[in-house]
Amino acid sequence: MKFLHMDSPFMNFLSKIADVIIINLLTILMCIPVITVGAAFTAMHYCCLKIIRGEESSITKQYFHSFKDNFKQSTIIWIIMMIFIAFFGFDFLFLYSNTSLTGSYVFWGLVLVVAVFLIIGSMVYPIQAKFANPIPKTLKFAFVYSFRHLFSSILIVIVSLIPFAGMYFFMGIFPLFLSICFSGPALFAALLYNKQFKKLEDKYLEAHPEDIPSAQDEHIFDDEAEIAAEAADAEAAKNSR
Repeated sequence: MKFLHMDSPFMNFLSKIADVIIINLLTILMCIPVITVGAAFTAMHYCCLKIIRGEESSITKQYFHSFKDNFKQSTIIWIIMMIFIAFFGFDFLFLYSNTSLTGSYVFWGLVLVVAVFLIIGSMVYPIQAKFANPIPKTLKFAFVYSFRHLFSSILIVIVSLIPFAGMYFFMGIFPLFLSICFSGPALFAALLYNKQFKKLEDKYLEAHPEDIPSAQDEHIFDDEAEIAAEAADAEAAKNSR
C-alpha cells in the first residue's frame, strides 16, 4: 500500500503529528523548573516554524539547540513577564476580594491591560526564536508586530487559550491536552506569522547579504532595519495611489 511508504504524504503527515507531540512533551518537561519557561517556549516556536517551513530534521536536537542558544535572553524576558503576571494576579485578587470594585471601570480597565499584555506576549518568543536582538529591541519588535498584525495576534491568543478552556470544562481530554496544549497553538501561530517573518527576513538579507545566517546560527539580525523597510514599502504604496 503506497500510503504506508515512508515518503508518502500520509506518513509525512503522521511524522509531523509525532513531531508536534514530541515538542509539546519537551516543552512541558522544560517548563517544570519554571525559570526555564521562556527558553522552553522559544525553542517550541523555533521548532514549530521549522515544521511549517518543512525544515525539520531531528526535532529533539533542534529543540535543545534553540533552548541553549536563547536561554539567557529568553530567561530574562520571562522574568520580566513574571513580574507583570504577579502584578496582574495581585490586582485581580485585590479586586475579587473587594466586591464593590469587581464590576467597576477599574476591573475592566485591568482586563483590557491584561489583554494587551497577552497580545504582545504572544509574539515575544516567536520573535526571540528567529531574530537576534537586544531585549529592548525584541520587546519593541513584539509590540510593533502584534499591533501591526492585530487580528492574527488576537487569533493566536484565543487559540492558545482554547486547550486550557477545554481542559477546565472537560477533564476527559487530559491526554490530548498533554499532547498539544502548547505546541498545537504554537504551530497554528507559526502558520500565521511565517509569511510576514519571511518577508522581513528576505528584505533584510537583500540589503545585508553579509548577515546571511549559517546552519549553526539561523538568527536574522537587527529588527529596526526590517521594520524600516516594511514602513518604507507601505509609504511608497500609499504615495503611488
